[in-house]
Amino acid sequence: MHPGEDVQAIPNVQRKSALAMLFKFTKIEHTAFSLPLVIAGCWIGSEGRLPSLAVLLLVVAAAVGARIFGMSSNRIFDRALDSRNPRTASRELPSGQMSVRMALAVASAGLAIYLAACTALGGWCLILSPVPLIPLLGYSLLKRFTIFCHFGIGLCLALAPIGAYVATTNDIRLSTSILFFGVFVFFWLSGADIIYALLDIQSDVAEGVHSLPAALGPVKALGISAACEIAACSALAAVCFLMDGGGASAGALLLSAAAMLMMYLPGIPVPMRFFPISTAAGIAASFVPILSRFP
Repeated sequence: MHPGEDVQAIPNVQRKSALAMLFKFTKIEHTAFSLPLVIAGCWIGSEGRLPSLAVLLLVVAAAVGARIFGMSSNRIFDRALDSRNPRTASRELPSGQMSVRMALAVASAGLAIYLAACTALGGWCLILSPVPLIPLLGYSLLKRFTIFCHFGIGLCLALAPIGAYVATTNDIRLSTSILFFGVFVFFWLSGADIIYALLDIQSDVAEGVHSLPAALGPVKALGISAACEIAACSALAAVCFLMDGGGASAGALLLSAAAMLMMYLPGIPVPMRFFPISTAAGIAASFVPILSRFP
């Protein structure tokens, strides 16, 4: 160490490195998938305005905590499969950068944040808080049993705006608009996950992992994915209609549809089709209900 060098530099670098690893492990940037959808759910529930800041912050905290729990559980369950897949072998658990104990601590922290937020929200949010945990915990296991595993992650995210709606209204009677918005999220993300699975066809076939691309081949799998996106666009159009959306809302719908179409352009690498292009489709879709009050 050179004279005058800050002796705290190494611990600080280690802390930054550990934090970067934590963010990478939980894919924190992928909260872009969920937070706009959650805000849209709040907007629909409050009939065209945002709820109180306290409710909004608690809903966001619940969404972030649930996502950390789901992603961490997925990585823990899949660590053996990931170690044998060249694309995922460098991930934190299979590469040994992170211990299983630490991964369990991260998952537990996410679960604690989620449950604390649901408790603070109270009412139906607290009563129904265990329900989303079932698909969050189990969706990564579906690939071991069924080629329709992609729809498990679609269900997980579809529950986010619906949960935000319940948190805002404190009522389990769902409006037609939020139901159609949930249908949009379900088909949009399920279709995008089928595209993402194209990256692992060879590994999935070798490991006996079930996925639509591995079972049917890329062409047929993309056909099913496209059908999902068509269903998603139809549901989103229904949201626009039901909420009397004007030109601004229709414009957001068209942007979302255009992004979904880009997910099938063969010249775009598959990882980019999933993130950020499919994310852009979800963000644009979130503005369909939000902009419905604008002409």
